[in-house]
Amino acid sequence: MYSLKEGLRALNSRTRPALICRRNISEEAPKQDSPFKWRKPIGQHTGINIYNHGLRQKVPLILRNPQMVTWYTCGPTVYDSAHLGHASTYVKVDILQRILRDYFKINLVTAMNITDVDDKIIKRAQLAGLDWQKMARAYEAEFRQDMLRLNVQAPDVRSHVTTTMPVIIQFIQQLIDGKQAYVTPDNSVYFDVSKSKNYGKLQNLGLSEDKLDPIKRNTADFALWKARKSGSEPTWAAPWGGEGRPGWHIECSAIAGLFFGRQLDIHAGGLDLRFPHHENEEAQCCARYKTDQWVNYWVHTGQLHMVGDREKMSKSLGNTISVSELLKKYTADEFRMACLLSNYRNAMPYSDQLMVTARQTLQRFRNFQADLSAYTQFLKPVHLLDEGALKAQLTHTVTEFDNCLRDDFDTARAISVLIDQMSSISRCINEQQVDAQEEPAYCIDLLLAAGNFINRAIVTFGLSELQDKESLQEKVSFTDHSIDPNLLVNDVINVRGRMRERATSGNVKNPQLLAACDELRSLLQQHGIQVRDHKQGSSWVFAVSCEKQDDKSKSSAE
Repeated sequence: MYSLKEGLRALNSRTRPALICRRNISEEAPKQDSPFKWRKPIGQHTGINIYNHGLRQKVPLILRNPQMVTWYTCGPTVYDSAHLGHASTYVKVDILQRILRDYFKINLVTAMNITDVDDKIIKRAQLAGLDWQKMARAYEAEFRQDMLRLNVQAPDVRSHVTTTMPVIIQFIQQLIDGKQAYVTPDNSVYFDVSKSKNYGKLQNLGLSEDKLDPIKRNTADFALWKARKSGSEPTWAAPWGGEGRPGWHIECSAIAGLFFGRQLDIHAGGLDLRFPHHENEEAQCCARYKTDQWVNYWVHTGQLHMVGDREKMSKSLGNTISVSELLKKYTADEFRMACLLSNYRNAMPYSDQLMVTARQTLQRFRNFQADLSAYTQFLKPVHLLDEGALKAQLTHTVTEFDNCLRDDFDTARAISVLIDQMSSISRCINEQQVDAQEEPAYCIDLLLAAGNFINRAIVTFGLSELQDKESLQEKVSFTDHSIDPNLLVNDVINVRGRMRERATSGNVKNPQLLAACDELRSLLQQHGIQVRDHKQGSSWVFAVSCEKQDDKSKSSAE
């Protein structure tokens, strides 16, 4: 006699034809007797915790070799322009790599593949009447330019599928020789998942026993090599017979194995790649290198989707925004801040409201830097502060910021910690009196130390330095390169400052001069220069207004 639970389980097993049966969500966290276990590396503890999707919990980041950490990222399939879904993955990966490299001082060695031969590339080129290689190279060049514009650091090494074909073929041959793969009558090659004892471990999946494809030994088997289908598609000769080209999953395994061998520290990619792509990569390499764990840490970034859409941004769904379209309306820093404000492994709902929030957050940092600079240049009244409280606040900020990054790279909370520090300092430098428990002091050094820490933190995340005056040369184009726009703006601000001083000196204010000062402020604002008046002078900060950006986007749309 079946229980109700057993009856439902039996019914599901009969009616579900899928190859892979996902376990009940409550059972996804592996139990102690689960065959899918993550093996903790032996090495140096970093004090960093990183999320493990298989275990559904955070685990310690342990370095096999403290002098070198290997990181592989799945690269693009270059058959079309990159969209924001791609961009969010690579920007988030870039943020994590910068944190490890620049904040934790870990020597990362990074690699990425470029898929330059694929079904999508071949089909797109045929439909457009283009040479597939030239088309792939053109989209690759565009991808590299997009990453440069988004300030994504290039990997230490890239490798194309077409240039590593001998390595891929050798990898497949070794799997065939080891009875982990088999050749079909048409000279295609499939991986035999029944020989992989840990298959399904990344997503905690179980294999279905249904067999739906007569060519395969098991329904779950996947292609390592695709035999030639027509005379027009690109092919390479194979030692097991005939000609063909590699399947999608084998290329990353072979390329990563070429660079890093039998063990890889960190492997990154979008969450949508976890199954089947990363699952198949892990299975292939575990079979090839005769190990039960090829990658020690899988990093999966959450997918970007438009607010209101359930599905991720995808070319097949036609809901994409290209990187070029993004940068017509927003800056690379604003998009990066949007990524920082969401956990790297969570879904990222994209909207104009998200980007406005990112813009406003960036502006808070710039305004803080401008106010601090004005204070330390004595454009604001300098007064005595509570030195003990400032020291305690800075210590708390440094400690909490460090804790955030050690806790699975929680950048959203880290940004909040920095904002709290900025708010505290802003209150200090704008108050006229202080109720200090200890002997009050001017504390210019402590204020600058806090400002330096915040600026270094921002740069660590890959954002532009907060001292925008230094970067304005890059933002403004002059035909005469001998003109320094920073000095030009300083001169204009100084002239305006003298006008404002004359207009407000004496018992009677000069309304004409004040109106001229206001008009000059408005003109500068239209060109992205925000003037900030203080009691003892004025300062400025570069700030693109929302209205100006909206006008640009409307004109470009027209």
